[in-house]
Amino acid sequence: MPMREGRGPVAAPLTHEQDVRGLLCRYAGAMQQFRYRLATMDDVAVITDIYNEAVMAGGSTADTVPVTYEARRRWIEAHVDPYAVLVFEAITDDGEAEEVGFGAISVFYDRPGYDGVCDLAYYVTARWQRRGVGRFALRALLNECRARAMRKACAIIFSDNTASNALVESFGFEPFGEMPEAAYDSRGVLHNMSYWCLDLTPMKATGAVEGIVRR
Repeated sequence: MPMREGRGPVAAPLTHEQDVRGLLCRYAGAMQQFRYRLATMDDVAVITDIYNEAVMAGGSTADTVPVTYEARRRWIEAHVDPYAVLVFEAITDDGEAEEVGFGAISVFYDRPGYDGVCDLAYYVTARWQRRGVGRFALRALLNECRARAMRKACAIIFSDNTASNALVESFGFEPFGEMPEAAYDSRGVLHNMSYWCLDLTPMKATGAVEGIVRR
């Protein structure tokens, strides 16, 4: 879950009334528009390529070798409602959409008593990191969680990924544990794992500062 933004004030979640399906992000003095959509089978290649880029870079996933297109296709197919895979797009200067990342609302644990508890993750292509995509991605995922009546969102992040941990904390996630020496990455580095949780009830929130574009 490679998030590259730093600490800031706790970000207020969106209410359904505030889900205006649009967002302009400011970074480095410029404005950039992002939007998101539900992934389809047409997105298998771009999702796989972005994920494998993260796998080979190390530091953000416990997959140690690149995954195949077929494996990622099955992964997308497994995300049936209320779970979902999202694709994040940046709108270029000429009005075209460029896929810059993807995220997922996944099963946290597959026993029925955990219904409504989900695991969040997202990945941003290297060229678009540190440009606001990460913050947009997490807000979009939480927006969809609320629309899908999720009650808790969890994030599992390498403990030494300080930027990722800081970002979830800025959205109000609270730590609930750490597993020492939990997982290796593709470079053979052994990481501790941090566990974070955000209570999504009550549904109402105030002070939202961003809207979300979904198409």
